[in-house]
Amino acid sequence: MPLRPGLGPLKKCPAKIVFLLLLLPGIAPLAALAAETSPREQLAALNSLRLNPEAVYTISASDRIEFHHADVVFSLSEGRLAFFQAYRGRITGAVFSGLGHVMALPRDPGEKQQLARFLGAPILEQQFVSGFFRFTDETAQALLDEFQRAGLTPARDPGFTAPWFPNLERLNPSHSLRILLEAYSAVPAHFFHAGLDGIITGPFDILSDDMRPENLLIGQPRRAGNAQFYDTWASYSLPGVVPPKLPFRALHYQIDSVIHADNSLEATSAVDFQGISGAEQILFIQLSRALKVDSITINNSAPLTFFQNEGLTEQELRARGDDTLCIFLPKRPAAGETFSLQFHYRGNVIENAGNGVLLVGAHDSWYPHYGDPAQFALYDLSLRWPKRLRLVATGDKLEQHEEGDELVGHWKTAQPVTEAGFNLGEYAVASVTSGNYSIDVYANRQLEAALQARFPDPAVNLSGGFRLPGSEVQRIEDAPTPSPADALKQLARGIEASIKFYEQYSGAFPFHNLGVSQIPGTFGQGWPGLLYLSTFSFLPQAAQARAGLSSSAQEHFTQLVPFHEVAHQWWGNVVGWSSYRDQWLNEAIATYLSLLFLESRKNSDHPLHELLDHNRKRLITKSELEDIAPADIGSLTLGTRLSSSKSPSAYSALVYSKGPWILHMIREMLRQSGREPDARFIAFLHGVEAKYARQALSTEQFQREVEAVMTPKMDLEGGHSMEWFFDEYVRGTGVPRYKVEFGIRRGEKGLQVRGKLLQSGVPRSFIAPVPLYAAAGPGRSVYLGTVMTTGEETAFSFTSQIEVRKMLIDPHMTLLCIPE
Repeated sequence: MPLRPGLGPLKKCPAKIVFLLLLLPGIAPLAALAAETSPREQLAALNSLRLNPEAVYTISASDRIEFHHADVVFSLSEGRLAFFQAYRGRITGAVFSGLGHVMALPRDPGEKQQLARFLGAPILEQQFVSGFFRFTDETAQALLDEFQRAGLTPARDPGFTAPWFPNLERLNPSHSLRILLEAYSAVPAHFFHAGLDGIITGPFDILSDDMRPENLLIGQPRRAGNAQFYDTWASYSLPGVVPPKLPFRALHYQIDSVIHADNSLEATSAVDFQGISGAEQILFIQLSRALKVDSITINNSAPLTFFQNEGLTEQELRARGDDTLCIFLPKRPAAGETFSLQFHYRGNVIENAGNGVLLVGAHDSWYPHYGDPAQFALYDLSLRWPKRLRLVATGDKLEQHEEGDELVGHWKTAQPVTEAGFNLGEYAVASVTSGNYSIDVYANRQLEAALQARFPDPAVNLSGGFRLPGSEVQRIEDAPTPSPADALKQLARGIEASIKFYEQYSGAFPFHNLGVSQIPGTFGQGWPGLLYLSTFSFLPQAAQARAGLSSSAQEHFTQLVPFHEVAHQWWGNVVGWSSYRDQWLNEAIATYLSLLFLESRKNSDHPLHELLDHNRKRLITKSELEDIAPADIGSLTLGTRLSSSKSPSAYSALVYSKGPWILHMIREMLRQSGREPDARFIAFLHGVEAKYARQALSTEQFQREVEAVMTPKMDLEGGHSMEWFFDEYVRGTGVPRYKVEFGIRRGEKGLQVRGKLLQSGVPRSFIAPVPLYAAAGPGRSVYLGTVMTTGEETAFSFTSQIEVRKMLIDPHMTLLCIPE
């Protein structure tokens, strides 16, 4: 534990580094560093930096040492501070032990709310007893100026610096690469990181880096249950800071892979790039940590220096499912200049779940991948694998042939896509051809070992049985172990039906082929032209029940997941997203379309209102693992930040429950009378899909697209703006609750219904169009009018031609609200 001021030297530095956030593509390094030595030698020198025992400053309360960084103010009340040894004339760090204070006030209301969620107040104001600081800016000079003002002089104190040695060995690698990078950029940008040990909070981080998309981060690593989280207390960009763009663009991938008999993979990949910024000499590539890179060359010629795993601790490597290659180019490619990199690598990314069920575990990093979800490129895949297996991959299959004990196949994408993937196994296959595309569904005949264990051996005589709702009693020992391959044709027909349905809303199916692959586990993903579906999605619900799934889980895997992933073929694989703050959009659209499809199916017992009501209840119901209900945790634009140690599943709960409600409300506002009530909504989705095909779609752009088709009734605030809707439902929190109080008076024109609509659960500024109806018998209602809420209480007056005994608040569910 760090010791309090006056009790002796610091024994342990608790700062933890968010290395993934530091190593975003496009980070610009310190130009002042010379490059006469190799990158590896420079990295080693930075790793070996130690504190300077000759320059230790002792601070007392009267000295009032203070320095600023961005929106953050640091104060050092009493204790000792030592600088790092200079590296090539620059000081890149300092450590402090004693008593300090830090204060920050975010400018964004949503970030203030997040600070209050984690700290109890919308401001960061904490005392700390130790600090580990690394930087490439003028922090050292700012501190020296403060020391000079206070009349402080350095003294020799190896007793203070020596105990820090093991901590520096552990922490230096997490910063060394970030410092080194600035030597390789024509436009350097600095960073500052403070790892502080708060008296109340424990260890937390403050990171400022202009090369992050959001240059200021405040947060803390925490463990909840068996999972490790990084709780982001605040993350935003300061005014005037322009988010960095990727310095390169990947144009084309040519991947030649061999899967050996032991399921190991060996590959040579060539990636064609184009320079964008003309300022960067370092390129970051995503590649699974399970793959060892042997060599990287440029233009089939010169070998390049690269780092793989340098700067990462073993704990970080275990926690991350992929890794980042740091590649040093021989020069900075000019804007528009093209070049090619060749990679050779090998390793084990294919997992064997038993009984011949395989999974490409690193299915988004099994090849060297560059960029973000908005980067589209062409792919050319050549794969060689054992003949006993079938293989499915992204792209159009051009040919396949045998060579001895192996099969060789060639796939190529007809249009740029964001990812490419494959899967293989001892598959049975069923195919459906429809119009300009085909559907191939692959599944194993056996269950993976973990799932197989849930089913009793038929040879064992068990007593008792189970009953599903509406079914006869069946003895468990009489039921055979299910086979995923039994459902191939049925699943293929369902997927074909969903494609035809989605084409009404999103345009023609964007690929020539859709491969559907069984994978072990409980998740699904929709890659371009390739779906990964859980084994559960291939099993009938009776078998799912035998495996222990609840009725809601059975419905999830059978009726929602497969068709949600199909919808991603348009929304995610054709239309991308700009950042983590915008990913909710594609998930929301895919989820809402899958709900519409579920309702449309013959003999469906799931009307849309029932599905939306289920989502509404999830939003306002706190689970055992959550500290508050999902609707109050944060805005949709927080993305994956929603999941934290306080609410591990909040991202899923909020995005997949509130997101489709956003689409539903837009649809309801655009509805019109006539034979085609959804014509405007359908045209809207078609237009967005066409306009943003193979581009990133942001929340702000989506709002503008809604505003382009909005009706006069949607313009609640004037100015032809939907700001009210996006501020309240997308960027806001909470679900409004409504209660009505009314009285009736008979007048010349009929019954006068007067009363007030009470609004709670949301800020006073919340406005919404709330439709009110009069109950007119079982299942019947008569529209009275719409109340535009203005604060906690809004008066209304309607004329009714029928006796009003009971008023209904939005009975047709056009608005996300809780009627009481």
